[in-house]
Amino acid sequence: MNWTDILFGKENFLFLIEIAIRSLIMFILLFSGLRIMGRRAVKQLSIFELLIIIALGSAAGDPMIYKEIGIVYALVVFIIVFLSYWLITKLIEHSEKVEKILEGRPFPIIHEGKASKESLRHKELAMDEFFAVLRNQHIFHLGEIENALLEPSGELSILRYKSADIKPGLPVWPDYLEKKTQQVKRPGTYACTYCGNTQIMNEGERKVCGYCNENDEWVEAETGNREK
Repeated sequence: MNWTDILFGKENFLFLIEIAIRSLIMFILLFSGLRIMGRRAVKQLSIFELLIIIALGSAAGDPMIYKEIGIVYALVVFIIVFLSYWLITKLIEHSEKVEKILEGRPFPIIHEGKASKESLRHKELAMDEFFAVLRNQHIFHLGEIENALLEPSGELSILRYKSADIKPGLPVWPDYLEKKTQQVKRPGTYACTYCGNTQIMNEGERKVCGYCNENDEWVEAETGNREK
């Protein structure tokens, strides 16, 4: 076992200094490029902007460690990527259709205290992840929410009901969700554990939710809010 080959490969120790210089130059180029693109490209990445970042990272990585790849080649890639970004940004500014294609548009998740019809049609959406966001916003149940939208940036925008308009809803805290049942033990208002739809049920009643037409598990709906 040759530790010199393992640690340094076929290059000598001096190549480490070259790597350091290459890495510093590429870091400065990346930083400068991202500053040109603006803060939004870093903080709120759309699919298009994420593609730009991946392209820049790929172009920057190789010249850092591969001796045979010159920095000028990466610089050409940078120029093309930034020119493409500038051109497409201008198209987005002047065309709403192009903006929707490249940036996406808000997607309704919750509507009037229960899952929207759009979110029910997209099975890949994980409600557990949204419940975690709601808990971080100090929301106790879905009945507190008039509308919730998934923004193109991946953030969740929430419009709450006024206190007087809050309706019974599905609790989003695990301890309450674990109390689900298929057969109601006492009369009251119950929430579907899949979509959040609420309805009044009688003692001993069992049924499939009439809103999502999939789930037959229910939990007692909560009312009011718990904000201090």
